[in-house]
This record gives sequence, C-alpha cells and structure tokens, in this order.
Amino acid sequence: MFSLKFGGTSMGSAEAIAQTAQIIISHPEQHKSVVVSAMSGVTNLLISAAECATKTDKICYKNYLEEIKEKHITALDTLVTNKDLHTEGKEFIEKKLLGLSGFLHALTVIGEVSSRSNDEIISLGEILSAKLLSLHLKDINEKVEFISLENIVSDMFEHEHIKPDKHFFECFSHKLGKLLTPLLEENITPICTGFFGKIPDGIVNAVGRGYSDFTAALVGKACNATEIQIWTDVSGILSTDPRIVKEAHVIDELSFNEATELANLGAKVIHPQTIWPAVKNNIVVRIKNTMAPNDMGTAITKLGKNSNHSFKSITVQKDITVLTVKSSNMSESGILIDLFQAFASYDISIDLVSTSESSISVTIQNGHKNLSKLVTELEKKYNVEIVHNKSIIAIVGNEMLYNMGVAGRFFSALSNAKININMISQGANESNISAVIAGKDANNAVKVVHKEFFNTI
Repeated sequence: MFSLKFGGTSMGSAEAIAQTAQIIISHPEQHKSVVVSAMSGVTNLLISAAECATKTDKICYKNYLEEIKEKHITALDTLVTNKDLHTEGKEFIEKKLLGLSGFLHALTVIGEVSSRSNDEIISLGEILSAKLLSLHLKDINEKVEFISLENIVSDMFEHEHIKPDKHFFECFSHKLGKLLTPLLEENITPICTGFFGKIPDGIVNAVGRGYSDFTAALVGKACNATEIQIWTDVSGILSTDPRIVKEAHVIDELSFNEATELANLGAKVIHPQTIWPAVKNNIVVRIKNTMAPNDMGTAITKLGKNSNHSFKSITVQKDITVLTVKSSNMSESGILIDLFQAFASYDISIDLVSTSESSISVTIQNGHKNLSKLVTELEKKYNVEIVHNKSIIAIVGNEMLYNMGVAGRFFSALSNAKININMISQGANESNISAVIAGKDANNAVKVVHKEFFNTI
C-alpha cells in the first residue's frame, strides 16, 4: 500500500487535477490512499475572507467567497461531464460556501478569529479540492471514495488534559486505519482531506502550514504503507534553493535524520513532522514531481546513502532575529533553564544557540508578537541586545562525519566573498553546521558555498 499526498500546485487548476488523477490511475501500486491540499491560493483567499469578516467588511469577504466559488465551479465544469456527478459537485460547493458565509457573518459580530475558528475556515479548501478530485475520478469510472477528515478527532478531546502530542497522533493514526483499511481491502481508493480536524489551539499552531504532509504520513503509518509519496512541483529535494542557484541538483537519497535537519533548517519541500511516523514504521518517504512523474525523485530512508560530495544540501532561512543575553554571572547554575523557560512562557521557538563565558545568543524568527514582552522580562535580570534582519545559512549531510576540513572550507568560502559571520552553531549529531550572516548577503552566500562544494554557480 502507498500513501500519496498531492500539494496545492498539484491541485492548482483543472488541468493539474486531471494530471494528478492520471498519476493515481497509472500508479503501479494497486492499493493506495490519497491525501490532498487545497487548490493553490485558496487557503490564502480563505484567510483573507476571515480578516475582512473581523473588520465587519461583508462586501469584502463575500467577494473572496465568490472568487473561491468561481475557481472551483470552473474546475468542476472541465473535470466532470456526467450530469449527476456535476450536479452533486455544484450543490456541494454551493452548500459548503453558504455555510462558511454564515460562519464569517458571525465573525463580524465577534470581531476576532480564534485558532479553532481558523481551523473551521481553512478546512474548506481541502474539503472542496478532495471532492473535486474524487468526482473527476468517478467521472472516468475509477473506484474512489471522498473522505473528509474534518471531524475525525472531535471525540478525542472530551477531557481537557488531552494534548495533540505523539500519543494523541498514535491514537489518531489507529482511527485512520480503522476508517481506511476496509476501503483499501475492497480496492477503493480513499481521497482524503489533508485537514484532519479542529484541535486545541488550532491545527496550524499545533502542526503548522503544510500539515497535509503529516496527514499523509499518519495515513501511511495507519495502513502499513510501503512508501509515502509527497507529490509537489519539484523533482525531489535539491542541493539548494533553485531560485538562488539554477544548477541545483536533485539528491537521490538521504536519511531520515538528514531530512529532519533540512526541514527544520528551512527546506520547504517536506513538513518537519512528516518524518517521525515514517521513522517509527521504517516507511520510505519519496518526494516526486507531479509535472514530471517519471523522475525518480528523492528517497528518504532510515540510513540514506552517502553522496560523492562533502555534504548533501545548503539551506537558507531569512528574516531572522538574533537575541543576545549578557551577564557577568552567566556560568551560574540554572541560568540556561531560566532563559529557556522564559522563551517557552511566551511561546517563542529558538532555532540556534551559541554560548560564551559571558553571553548566550539565540536566533528566532523576525516579528514574533511576544518578543517585546520577553525582552522586558529578561531585562530585569540581564543585558539584552536585539539585531534584526539576519539570515541563517546551513550545510547538511552525514558526509561531514567522514570528511575533514568541511567547516574550514565553508567559512573560507564566506570570508573570501567578504561575508561576515555573526554566529556559528554545529548540530549535536555533527551532520549540520550553521552560520548567521547579514540578511542582504543571504543569496550570495548560498551561491559561493554551492560553487565551492558542488563546482558550479
């Protein structure tokens, strides 16, 4: 059994959905389950509609809903020729959008969008896209069933102490197995929404945007998949961002550990939480290109394999803030615990940490809403410095364990390009090295490091 996930670009238009359908039909694995994202751009339209509603701008949010309706009806007209199926699809789209319109009207009175309300709103995009794909496949006589997961976890939060942690997701995966396995045994392909329900603090806060990757991984775990395939608009994970270095090449295979590092360090191809369900069940994760389905893509396996280079990939994270805490008593016991608890209390995630005898520097994303509150608290005990608009460039790969001098070449490449390094951090497993640099130098840094190690610019 294979778990196939198709992203927004794979569902972006009638033509893209038809291409996705052909991949599903021609897939060599007989038993497969499909998870889809919303049509590209629809989630942003839904969020914009909600913002209009909180500002009591009814005309504005209704215009967004009309745009969403037109996008899906236009696709339906192209994808579904059977009269009964077309009628079913049109009524479904209109009913769902009418329900959302009523929900948004209520928000004009409340004046704000809670995390749970946000879940209610953004879920519609995936419900509509999954329905469209299922109707198209039925139109061409495929055995499929539309599965909305929007309420599958609603009964799992009867007790307030339940949190969306790994134990919760284990239970959720078990429920998925009970729901989907009977369909697979009858050779029916489930077409599932990436959105899997309204959870405390909201699915975006708990899992993050791109959560449909995680859904596909949980489906794969639930149904004992041999492979989880993430279908997107690139032919795998690349040696760096192709928008910066056009000669970036596809990585054939990497380990679960390397993929996790890349995801956490800014690579956008796969959601970070996708990895652990695959690791637990030793399921191969493969990144594939919807527009080039014959490309092999990138396989993510337990051990991976070493490349001929000094490492596998270069990532860059932009819009970074560096916060430095200084104290003459920095070596005192408990200071690190005190600092990290302060960050946690304001829900601020730390990316990198660098320490010295008198200071600790950490990196966080620019513009966190609670940053000023955190700084005010820390300044009661410490001297605090804030520097905005930095970037993190990182090199990732298990090959660094066996190749001497990689760090020296990395820093020399930046130095020779007159790029100053403000902060250095090495991963505990020695498979990544990160450097904080000025935001304006980010793209050039990626180019010179890629040229140094991959002999191209």
